Formats: sequence, structure tokens, C-alpha cells
Amino acid sequence: MLFSCVKKKENSNLADAEVEDDGGFFESPEEKEREAMKEFIYNNDLYFEETDAEIEFIQKANFGIPGGDNWIVRLNSLHILIYVIDGDRIEEDYYGTISGQYFVDQYPEVVSEYDIMRDIPGTHIPDGCASFGDFNGDGIDELFRYLYIEELGHNIDIFHYEPRTKGFEFCRIRHQLIDQTEGPAPVVFTTYRGRKGFKVYSHTGSEWPPDPDPVPDPENDKWIFYSWNNEQRKYVAMGEVVP
Repeated sequence: MLFSCVKKKENSNLADAEVEDDGGFFESPEEKEREAMKEFIYNNDLYFEETDAEIEFIQKANFGIPGGDNWIVRLNSLHILIYVIDGDRIEEDYYGTISGQYFVDQYPEVVSEYDIMRDIPGTHIPDGCASFGDFNGDGIDELFRYLYIEELGHNIDIFHYEPRTKGFEFCRIRHQLIDQTEGPAPVVFTTYRGRKGFKVYSHTGSEWPPDPDPVPDPENDKWIFYSWNNEQRKYVAMGEVVP
């Protein structure tokens, strides 16, 4: 069962713009900064000279990457880029592939009309299945996305910048949709037994190549709770959520 995260665009395309009495608007300082940074990237990244890519979303973030301000960008090609910019220099960039996994956030045919991103916290990247924010409470942003791969089924990925490796690492958790027409979303960010984290309606899905004699996963078809472990620097399964 495939799903789409595309939603109809709302009329609030300049959320932080202030409306004037005559019905027009003027840009807030934040909007002006975003527009200036967009032009800066266009003019200083050779990628945009070699392709017809356009920036459809840009926002300052805090992924904890040193060396400058962190900016997240979504292109009309559906890829997500992360820049580190210091003054008039692009110090670092992460082009859509982190640990070999594409930041592509839109997948085939719409089957479910359910807004699968509805209860996911953070800043939602428009017309896609990705969000960024401080999901584990450490003051640093992470990137969440839903991912569908035909060979593997439905997954969620949560990417975080890892200072020890000076790159992005991620956890991948398989899930299943509970209701094919209305949901609910198979991921819920919550606090469980005093720990902050999220629960996932777990399903190991298919393997590729397929296992001719698969062993059922004991965590299949259960709500499994995950919490950030700072010593291991990753999300760790804490067991089934018991009502």
C-alpha cells in the first residue's frame, strides 16, 4: 500500500509577512533573510549553473554542524540539501545523499487520503513527507522523513548530524499503515514511562531478495517505543507500549 504526503497548498504562503492596511504586505526580516540567502546560494553554488533546479523551500535550522549557519533547502527535484554558510562562503554542503540514502520525499500513486504528516512535530517541508526539529530534546534539530521503497516497504528515517564522524547518521524503522483509507499515522511522538520518544506501529515488511522461509518478527504488528540514548548516540527500542 503506497501513500502520498502531498497536501493542497494553503493561502498562507508568507506566514510571517505582515499585512498592510491597503491589503498588500511587506516582508518580515525573516522572510527578507530567506530571500537573500536563496539568491546567495543561486549565485555561489555551481550546481545551479549546471542544472535547472530551483529552490522551493529554504529555512535556517540548527543541525549542530559547526562552521556557520545551517540552512535546509528543498528543490523542485524533491531533493533536500543542507548548507553550512559563514558570511560570504559556503563552508559545507550535503547534497541529497546522506549515508547513501536519498532525501527524496515524494513517492508514487496516492492511495490513502490520510494526512500522514499531521501529527509529526517540527517544521514540515511543504508538499512532502519530511519535517525537521528537535525530536529528542537535546536542542539540536534532526530530519524526519517517511520513505517508501518497493523492496523494503514503508519506513521512517530520522537523520542527525554526528560530530564524531562529521557527517549525518540515521535510524531506519519499518512500519505498516493501520487503516488504508484514514490512518492513523503509524508514528506518534510522545512521552512514555517518563521517557521522551516516539512509538511506531512496527512491521518488518519484505526483504530483498525475499527470504524463502521468513521467521516472524516478535515485534510485528505492535506499537514499539523508541527513545534517544545519548551514550549510544542513537534511538533505541524500549519495547512494546503497554496500554
